Amino acid sequence: MKNKLNIMAVVCHPADAIDGAGGTLCKHALRGDNVSVVVCTHGVDTHDLKRNDLLRFGEKSGLHKTKTGSDKKQAIGRKEKEVVKGMKLLGVTDVRFLRFPDELLTVTTDLIIAIAKEMADIQPHLLILHNPTEELGIADVGHADTAVSALKARYLANTGQYLKKPAGRIFPAQTFFMVMNGQTSCLTTEGERYGNVLVDITSVIDRKVAAMDCLESQYYPGELGRKCIETVNGRMGLHNRMSYAEAFQSHKPDGYEYLPANPHRMWIAETPAGSQMKRLKIMIRK
Repeated sequence: MKNKLNIMAVVCHPADAIDGAGGTLCKHALRGDNVSVVVCTHGVDTHDLKRNDLLRFGEKSGLHKTKTGSDKKQAIGRKEKEVVKGMKLLGVTDVRFLRFPDELLTVTTDLIIAIAKEMADIQPHLLILHNPTEELGIADVGHADTAVSALKARYLANTGQYLKKPAGRIFPAQTFFMVMNGQTSCLTTEGERYGNVLVDITSVIDRKVAAMDCLESQYYPGELGRKCIETVNGRMGLHNRMSYAEAFQSHKPDGYEYLPANPHRMWIAETPAGSQMKRLKIMIRK
């Protein structure tokens, strides 16, 4: 497209946009697209691991209360600052926090309306969500509930009750689900791990590492963040000759005038294997 795209990511927890789609959002921001992130929950009851260790184990956690802080309000502010700092490193400055409780997030009218209001304001061309079938949609972390709520919010966002300015189109035009990167259980099917859209984030992997390093309350700085990137983004890109890739699933089939000839697949077909393998470098060492 000749014009700038409005990209909107609706995620459950504060860190989800960075670890799930940070490289992709970064590339769109660097290209000049308008990128917005809507975070549905405050995330401190399930994803502030430092605070949780302190509350559960006390002195055994090796953390000090004055330094880590057990107050929820302070924890919310601290986590949001981490995310804003990390997203800024990715070139994204429009981050919106809805602050719904994360210990038991479900699909509610309030959540759907809150997302619809943001969507009506952003008017995204492309929408990025969690997979609504993650762990059969009944996992306790709320990813699927966030995605279902956002899918329901699409219609409301296009109605006169929430639409404050004409868009000249229906939005979003396309929806992409982030491939599940989290835990595996008997409720997880391999289909959720398959991405039919891969975004090569190798050129911005240093920015994603730096953004992950901002998520101190989640223990992402250092080895954990690098292990996540190498095992998830490295694995996603490996057989497609990308050092690092983020994987998505297109909600609906894309339409074409002719069969789409993908430049990257053509490059693989026309390039000797030795030259391809030279690209697959580990780039996230300390």
